[in-house]
Amino acid sequence: MAANAVSHSDVGNFSWLNYPDHITQLPTKIAFVTDEHCPHQDDRARMVALQIVRDFNPDVRITLSDGLDFYAVSRFDKDPKVLLYGGMQKEIDVWKRCQREWLDAAPNAENRAILGNHEDRLYRYLRRNPELYDLQALELENLLDFKALNITGKVEDELLFGSDSQLTITHGSVVRQGSAYSAKGELDRAFHSTTILSGHTHRGGSHYVTVKDKVVSAHECFCLCDLNPTYMRHPNWQQGITLATMRNDIPVIEAIPFHRLDGKVVAYWRGKEYTE
Repeated sequence: MAANAVSHSDVGNFSWLNYPDHITQLPTKIAFVTDEHCPHQDDRARMVALQIVRDFNPDVRITLSDGLDFYAVSRFDKDPKVLLYGGMQKEIDVWKRCQREWLDAAPNAENRAILGNHEDRLYRYLRRNPELYDLQALELENLLDFKALNITGKVEDELLFGSDSQLTITHGSVVRQGSAYSAKGELDRAFHSTTILSGHTHRGGSHYVTVKDKVVSAHECFCLCDLNPTYMRHPNWQQGITLATMRNDIPVIEAIPFHRLDGKVVAYWRGKEYTE
């Protein structure tokens, strides 16, 4: 298995992650797709991201991480017009369509899912309505039809890569003002023990720390949702995608911001221009 999935109960038990000293690991390529917020995804930005992922040909693709909005079960006041447009089923249908596009772009990837705070809205709703809590149909893996979409395993809090967890991918929970400040907060919480990729903030930003002879870093990994939400004017968000390659336990991170040029979404990666 390309990734080692860890729930909170497993933290600290890493003995099964070790490789023999004489083995040189093959590079593992990882595409982290975060914060699409279906049905509020930006398909123009996604078109660019899909092209980059197709060229990258990842071994692992990370999904969910606020892939859906779960507006209908939010504890916040709701706009009836939004629900008339389509509730949870609409979100799920749009997300599944997006997943099929990612599967087409990354046919060789193992697909794994991490929990975002918006997916957690469903679990919080079920805790408020415990009579529904034991329904297997409402488990995310079943509700979102993981098997049909070739998504492996259960939804995890984080995924670890490397023989000693040198890379952690998580949705994130720290939100601070300014690019990379949240990334620094995530790295501080981890006591500078691992390189971290996180979503959540809808921003890009990187923070680096040297610990003895080792460089660790944390990266806010952009978003692929609409940049003009109804509840906020002119948010300081950036669209993009983040790629990682594990080479001999060293995470090599490529953060790719998207730009607007002549009204089109444009990105530049490895000397090539990508546009919608």
